[in-house]
Amino acid sequence: MALFFPIILALLASVIGGLYLLGMFRKRRSDEPPLDKGTIPWLGYALDFRKSTSNFLQKMHKKHGDIFTVQIAGYYFTFVMDPLSFGPIIKESKANLDFEEFARELVSRVFGYQSVTHGHKMLEKSSTKHLMGDGLVVMTQAMMENLQNLMVHNIGSSKGEREWHQDGLFNYSYNVVFRAGYLALYGNEPAKNKGKEKAKEFDRTHSDELFYEFRKYDQLFPRLAYSVLPPKDKIEAERLKRLFWNMLSVKKTLQKENISGWIGEQHQQRAEQGMPEHMQDRFMFFAPVGISG
Repeated sequence: MALFFPIILALLASVIGGLYLLGMFRKRRSDEPPLDKGTIPWLGYALDFRKSTSNFLQKMHKKHGDIFTVQIAGYYFTFVMDPLSFGPIIKESKANLDFEEFARELVSRVFGYQSVTHGHKMLEKSSTKHLMGDGLVVMTQAMMENLQNLMVHNIGSSKGEREWHQDGLFNYSYNVVFRAGYLALYGNEPAKNKGKEKAKEFDRTHSDELFYEFRKYDQLFPRLAYSVLPPKDKIEAERLKRLFWNMLSVKKTLQKENISGWIGEQHQQRAEQGMPEHMQDRFMFFAPVGISG
């Protein structure tokens, strides 16, 4: 009996230590936002969050106010529901709030991309060069040309009539802006391959197919980011990631014309750093988010 007593104590200490590392004993401090761990140990609100992210956040907002922390599958996440508070939080010094480690983990999980040393600085410098000032003028012109292709190609016919389509305002705007932005960044089908009109038709069809698949991924994104996808949706998310890695690959992008300087420079910089092509393909999927991030 005396022999088993130290073993039992060691096991008990291990269990308590494990629970402590998992945050089971975490309590709200006086200077922290409301903390809600839910009723299920470790799992917390994972099931509610997975079932309906929007409804869950609305419920917590009503219960706790603009800022609150909840436990989801062993992790603690703090949500800020007031958009006017984002600026001061983002500007907080790294000594108090550092997003880099979480950002690297999130980008790896959601896009399969492993960032390189000084990757964020390269992204910021290139974005300033190509998406502001004179560079923005070039991008705006490309955006307008692609918007024209997407929005007015079906106005007019052999009989001089106009074709009208009915759609929801948000879905239509989302569709057109997404597709025009994609074409402005990643380039157009070369006219020399199919002729000018056929190339424009290809851009319309291809960008619409990409948008359709992206909407699927967009709907999975919140639960994928917080690692609460059910098995079926995990498989679908993985399929979509591989699809985008292929559709937006460096090889396919470099075959197009009118590629933005931003995309071209990002590829060149990462190639010079020795990044393998398959990882560059993953960056091409992450790239548009990197602009806003």
